[in-house]
Amino acid sequence: MSEINSQQTVKSIQAFSTGMGEQHKEHRYGSILPRMLWVLTSQSWIKIPINVFLLEHRDGLVLFDTGLDPAIATDPNYINSVIGRFLLHRIFRLHMGPEDALDNQLANLGFAAADVSKAVISHLHFDHVGGISKIPQAELLLSKDEWAQLSTPHPEHDWILREHIDIPGAKWSTIEFTPTDDPLFAPFGAIHDVMGDGSMILLPTPGHTPGSISMLVRIDGAPPILLVADLTYESDLLMRDQVPGTGDAKTLRSSFAKVRTLKKQLPDLVILASHDPATAETLNAIQKSRS
Repeated sequence: MSEINSQQTVKSIQAFSTGMGEQHKEHRYGSILPRMLWVLTSQSWIKIPINVFLLEHRDGLVLFDTGLDPAIATDPNYINSVIGRFLLHRIFRLHMGPEDALDNQLANLGFAAADVSKAVISHLHFDHVGGISKIPQAELLLSKDEWAQLSTPHPEHDWILREHIDIPGAKWSTIEFTPTDDPLFAPFGAIHDVMGDGSMILLPTPGHTPGSISMLVRIDGAPPILLVADLTYESDLLMRDQVPGTGDAKTLRSSFAKVRTLKKQLPDLVILASHDPATAETLNAIQKSRS
C-alpha cells in the first residue's frame, strides 16, 4: 500500500454546504420510467445538501468541489440555454441565499477563500463548480475526459455550463492518471497523487459523467475516506449496486464494482457522497474521534 509521509499531512477534513436543494426520488434511486417522463411528472422530492469538502493540508487548503453559486436561484439568465432554464426547476428545487456562497461559508469556518491552494473538481456539473470564481488563485484539477466535454456541441444539455467554467483567469489543470504497482488501486488502472505524499489519491470513477473522479483521503488517526461526489447519492446504494436515475448505468456499475473491491481491501473505508445528508455528521464524528 502507498505510504503517507510520517509527518501529519492532513490536519482535518470537513464538509459544509453551499445551500440546500431537492431532487426527484427517481433521480436519486433510479426508475424504470424514461428520464424525461419522471422529470416532467414526478411529484416526489428529496431534500439534499450541496456539499463541499475542505481539507487542511500542511501545504495549504484543498477543496473537493466548490459547490453551487447562489446566483442560480435569483438570476433568471444564469443559464444561457433556454432549454436549461425551462428544465432547471423541473429537475431541481434550490434553497439558498448570498450567505451560502463559497467564500462566505469558508469564512464561517474561520478560513479565507484566498488561502485555498487547490480545488479538485470531481466533475463539471454546475453544482460542483459554482464557487470557482471565488478562488481565482487556486489550481483547479480535473480529468482530461471531463474537460473534453466542453468541446462537445452542447455540454449544457448535460448540465455543464461552459459560461461558468471556462472563465478568464481560472487556473484549470487536467490531471494525468499514472499506472501504479500498488495492488490497492489495481482495479482502477491508474491514479493521481494530488499532493505527492499519498494523503489524497484521485481515482477514475466514470459513470455519472464520462470523466468523474473520486478521491481517497488518508489521515493519521482516522479511517480512510473515499469522496465519491455523485457516483452515488448514498453509500448503501453503491454497495447494493443500485444506480441512480441519471448517468450511464453500465459504466456506473463498473465503477461501483471497483469501489466495492477497494472496500474489501480497506474494510474500515468510509464512503461519502456529496448529496448525502449524513455526510457532514459522519465527518464530524471522525474528527471528534481524533481529538
